[in-house]
Amino acid sequence: MAKETPNHSYQRPDRGTQDWHIPLNENFSRIDTEVEIKDAAANLDQYQPKEGAKFLATDSRRIFLGNGEEWLEFGSAAGRARSVSLGENSGRATVMSDGTFIAQPGQLQDVIDTASTGSEFGQAPAQTVKLVSGETYEVPETVRLKRGVRLECNGAKVVPTGDFNVFELGRDTVLIDPFVDTRGKSWSSTQVVIGPQNAQKLDTANRAWVQDAYLLGDAGKGIGIQFRGGSKPCSMQVANGTIDGFDRAIDFYAAGENRDPQGDWSNGNQFWGRIQDFRIGISMRSDGAEVSGNTVRVQTQPEPEVSEWLWKMEDDPRESREDNMYVMKGNTVMAYPWDVSSFKQNNSYYSESDRDAPFWFIGRGRRYGNSLLDMSGVRGNQYVLNDSDTPDRNGIFTAHGGFVVGTTEFETKPAYQQNDSRKWHPQSRTE
Repeated sequence: MAKETPNHSYQRPDRGTQDWHIPLNENFSRIDTEVEIKDAAANLDQYQPKEGAKFLATDSRRIFLGNGEEWLEFGSAAGRARSVSLGENSGRATVMSDGTFIAQPGQLQDVIDTASTGSEFGQAPAQTVKLVSGETYEVPETVRLKRGVRLECNGAKVVPTGDFNVFELGRDTVLIDPFVDTRGKSWSSTQVVIGPQNAQKLDTANRAWVQDAYLLGDAGKGIGIQFRGGSKPCSMQVANGTIDGFDRAIDFYAAGENRDPQGDWSNGNQFWGRIQDFRIGISMRSDGAEVSGNTVRVQTQPEPEVSEWLWKMEDDPRESREDNMYVMKGNTVMAYPWDVSSFKQNNSYYSESDRDAPFWFIGRGRRYGNSLLDMSGVRGNQYVLNDSDTPDRNGIFTAHGGFVVGTTEFETKPAYQQNDSRKWHPQSRTE
């Protein structure tokens, strides 16, 4: 009588058994399904997804199971996956048993569209979409996050194939760990737009939240993150991360003229992290509506070849508009500004008589209540090019120096030497 192996019941025919090749061939058929396939994830399509077959990706440790028609990724802790249909050109997407959608390269926008709940924040649970760690996603058009979608980029890199905004976030969206790379391209758009054209109002209850961004671009080209008030306000939104390169690293932009309570303003937004190799580090500009109450906390590192300003608040266009209603007020930047001498080469206001070039430009117009806190403790108002209608209502504060109220015993002068002969940079229009 033929014996069977203890674990898998493979038949072992006795010596001289008639038609011994039949049970052996059955063994081989079962082995082809039951023995784990090990190969790189990119080669998955070279193997048949037999019912019960298992594929281990040797480069990423991802596990796939065959169902007779396709390979489905197995959840690390949640069990068997399922698949859902996408657009006709994108095939099917994997959905883990915890509801997480896995977007393969070429599927990203279709998976986002499929996962979107269309809900307002708080009305339904968010749907999570994950990218595959280590993969490069070449996107042919803007990736638009839809309501109720939480996109985890998960260590994947996103590269646009043309000159367009890479990510646009409407209300009730979260973008986690975006790694976007536009270096070496002819590219001049924005990598992450919070509040794109035609977006509804963004506020605390309808967030567009960016966590741990890692944005790489050529120095002097494009925009890193933009808080855009346009069709509706962009208000109380939050982003953090590292921004390396760009013409404008962080851009607060009121892209419209509507000054109504539900107008086009950009206000109360926050960014913290690190910025470097920019032409303008923190940009504030307006086509009419208010830019106010925004806060930034950053370490900054300029690039001698391109850097002009750490913080630039654009002139209002009063000559062309015949009004002075453009308001930028109450904005605060807390910065540790490394290597401020790097602004000399590109800043047109620098002269040999200056220790260093000015690094904060306050343009002509209603600019008041704006403050820069220099956490290095060495810069004063002589580094402000101040053309505001009300110049005395803006200024630089040093993080060092001060006194204890009620006594003169504990008093420390600022680390920098105050230049009492001039309050602002001498080329300020309103000096």
